[in-house]
Amino acid sequence: MFSRRIINYLIDWKDRETRKPLILRGARQVGKTSAVLMFARKYFKNVVYLNLEKSEHSTLFREELSLEDFEKIIQIKFHQRIIPGETLIFIDEIQNSPSLIKLLRFFYEERPDIHVIGAGSLLQAKIEREGLSLPVGRVEYAYLYPLDFFEYLEAKKETELLHFLRNVSVREHIPQGIHELALKLFYEYTMVGGMPEIVKLFLEKKSLEELKNIYSSLFTGYAEDVYKYSSLANAKYLTYVIEKGPLFAGTNITYEKFGGSNFRSREMGATFDILEKVMLLYQVQATKSRELPLIPQRKRPKKLLFLDVGLVNYQMGIQEDFLNLGDLDDFYRGRIAEQVVGQNILAQFIDSSPRVFYWAREKPKGSAEVDFCLNKKGRILGIEAKSGRSKKLKSLFSFGSLVKDNHLVRVYSGELRRERVKINDKGFSLISLPFYLVPRILEEFG
Repeated sequence: MFSRRIINYLIDWKDRETRKPLILRGARQVGKTSAVLMFARKYFKNVVYLNLEKSEHSTLFREELSLEDFEKIIQIKFHQRIIPGETLIFIDEIQNSPSLIKLLRFFYEERPDIHVIGAGSLLQAKIEREGLSLPVGRVEYAYLYPLDFFEYLEAKKETELLHFLRNVSVREHIPQGIHELALKLFYEYTMVGGMPEIVKLFLEKKSLEELKNIYSSLFTGYAEDVYKYSSLANAKYLTYVIEKGPLFAGTNITYEKFGGSNFRSREMGATFDILEKVMLLYQVQATKSRELPLIPQRKRPKKLLFLDVGLVNYQMGIQEDFLNLGDLDDFYRGRIAEQVVGQNILAQFIDSSPRVFYWAREKPKGSAEVDFCLNKKGRILGIEAKSGRSKKLKSLFSFGSLVKDNHLVRVYSGELRRERVKINDKGFSLISLPFYLVPRILEEFG
């Protein structure tokens, strides 16, 4: 498999003196296991890999146990010794063993010299359902999402282009040939998505047809997982949203009768919250804050981001429409642009859970809505994802005139530039960012 950005974070974690046992969260099939094993095999002499989806592993840890008991099991069953600084203990799908979850506390308190990583795709939902608890203050968290665009370029071995995009300055001119190449690859990424298995197969086969069975099996797997963390009574709501949710990606949703169903708001709200906990989707809340902190408006509709744009396209049945696409301009009413930009923003949050909003002004004062809004180093970042080269940024400039200490960013298919824009005798500083530079959206562009 290909390298992921999370590995650089894991290297820093490995060498940190204040290190705690690490819990890696992410939806199923985003590459958690592959990333940790790649890291382990390169930076440790040996890895103790426990996959708690395998009964031969999970049955060993059904009862509560001490660190001494744990080490005995590893030595006798797996023929391995745990050597501080040389051994990584990797507990995959850790939510399947409450005893090992509890043991994390004692690794932190009694054996901080041992490196421990746990991973779980259904962790938060199962913990809440079964009344489990993680040892507060004694573990730390990291988050993994589908590949962002830069990771996609790395998987394609577009090394020179990736190096250029990572380092290009707003003061530099991007040659038209490079701009068009990067944009074409971004549209390809927008069509395929960032699920590791899908990307791997696409790079091998270069065929959309070959991918359909994998997309289908991913949705089937997500639907089957429902029964691992939900009651039979709630399963119908969860499977419904997994199936229908992608059709509304990039749009504002209401829970009542979601997707044309007869389901009530209460059941749908609980369903969306559960699927957000297992990281299959993200609900972007509205805010009208003009200064930090950003306060959510809980009564306003939420904007839906599904796990991955490739899954969205497959479920919508529109992937073939991307073939020979020259621009995202007005493609599917700009919804795909918001989905792909949104999921790339989320992917930048490795060491903390993202707090991403959209900004909305009250209607009596004139309707205005900015696609994404977040705290960026003590200033409020407003982001408009424009599907084409549109210069219509009325809402963004309204945001800029009302919000203190703001950054204004337009993401579009045009060139990289910083400019001063004058609207109604008021000046604004605007960064225009090509789609292919979205993985750098949280950086300062000097």
